Amino acid sequence: MGCATPYYVQVNAYVDPKTPMPFAPGAAFFVIGNKDAPNPLLEKEVKEKSARLLEKMGYRLVSFEPADYYLLCAYGIGAAQPAFTMPDYSFGFGIGGGVGPGYYGRRNYIFGGPFFGGYYPAVSTERVFDRWLFLSVIDAKHYRDKGDFRTLWVGEARSAGTSSDLREMINYLLVAGFQQFGKDTKKAVGVDLERADPRIKDLEK
Repeated sequence: MGCATPYYVQVNAYVDPKTPMPFAPGAAFFVIGNKDAPNPLLEKEVKEKSARLLEKMGYRLVSFEPADYYLLCAYGIGAAQPAFTMPDYSFGFGIGGGVGPGYYGRRNYIFGGPFFGGYYPAVSTERVFDRWLFLSVIDAKHYRDKGDFRTLWVGEARSAGTSSDLREMINYLLVAGFQQFGKDTKKAVGVDLERADPRIKDLEK
């Protein structure tokens, strides 16, 4: 029995340079939901899963007022795009005949050589979807005092594949995103996640 292909997620994480270590151990978080989400039930699931991941990392979940930080989540899926396929080039070897001048006069001859038949783009019925998740942490006290966002950390998680089930794929995006939580990755980093990963299984409950 073969092994399942892992899901590949690319994560880019950024930290405000003025706050190189923004999240103290045991810091208090409040996860802010999107009241305008097109699917409020999926939004509820994403909010609850984000809160569970925060707790597993040792942070405290509190209500809006006493929070040190607010976590915001945005996610979505792009329109289907054709899967990339390698082009098909036609190549062969031809043999022909003719009549031409020879050393002792005109004579028959044969010739052979390669020929390039042309370029034929391969047709694919497979479609690929871009799945994405943005995680943002803002300074809660600054927001309460000033009414604007002071962003301390941003995590971007992206994955492309044939599944258009965002409800399933959000688990992989969340796990990959939280794996870099509070860090500055300096560049996009790849994360391979198996379906049997216990962190994925826990979010599926």
